[in-house]
Amino acid sequence: MLCAESLQPNLFLVGSMKCGTTSLHNYLGAHPQIFMTREPWKEPAYFVDQLNWSKGEEWYRRLFEEAGEATYRGESSTDYTKFPHYEGVAERIAQFAPGARIIYLVRDPIERSISHYWWEVQWSAEGRDMLTAVRNRPIIRNVSYYALQLRQFLSHFGTEQILVLSTEELSTSPVETLAKVYRWLGLDDAFVPMNLDQRHNVSPQEVPKVIGSRALSHLHGTVVWKAAKRVIPATIRQQAIRVLSRPVPRDETRMTETIEYLRPLQREQTAELSEMLGRQFPEWTTLYGEAEPE
Repeated sequence: MLCAESLQPNLFLVGSMKCGTTSLHNYLGAHPQIFMTREPWKEPAYFVDQLNWSKGEEWYRRLFEEAGEATYRGESSTDYTKFPHYEGVAERIAQFAPGARIIYLVRDPIERSISHYWWEVQWSAEGRDMLTAVRNRPIIRNVSYYALQLRQFLSHFGTEQILVLSTEELSTSPVETLAKVYRWLGLDDAFVPMNLDQRHNVSPQEVPKVIGSRALSHLHGTVVWKAAKRVIPATIRQQAIRVLSRPVPRDETRMTETIEYLRPLQREQTAELSEMLGRQFPEWTTLYGEAEPE
């Protein structure tokens, strides 16, 4: 018999996508007082209505069966910060675990948007050039609108329950940044994970691209596309993408134009985030025009 209290998740790494959440997930899971869900359900996305909400609470709690005496039992799902594409997530988490701690990982929004574009090429049959896709796929821009995403959680959780970290601070000062996280959680902050040199989901120089995806891309967001996603299981869609994909070099033809398009929009959104948090992000050098994306 499962004990609901002992299996109650109380730590949520909610994104953002393409910001190093897998690495942070593994660093957190290395701490002896933290249990993080494991593959294949590292990202259960349970609180997203369109994804795994229908699997039910018992299914979700079973993901934490091996937590033992861990003080924190956590999971990482970047789909939790894809508002308005997925709505009601923060409310569902708050109803399920009102005392939970929320960690939100953010990255230079231009860097993140460009990385997101390549993810769409690889996993969502995006075939258009970078600028065209970024202009026509609102989700790429919205996931980088951190103030919008954070506002959903601030509506349901106290500020003391939410910690915002940048990918850049985690990358340049991992020991100090993780010590800050552990202190915030009330844990031993002297612990240093042995896996700090491990990086995950690093963008490759070649990306699998679906044959004919340029034409297919025009269906994204349409009634036909949404109907197909409802009818065709995700596993079948991903298998089809793998079969039809061929490796191609990352095409950066319209990189400069994409940056010029995103910069004014995302500077304004970052100013909103800074006002919300009372901190600046000088480490976001691509956003502020001091560097080109790596």
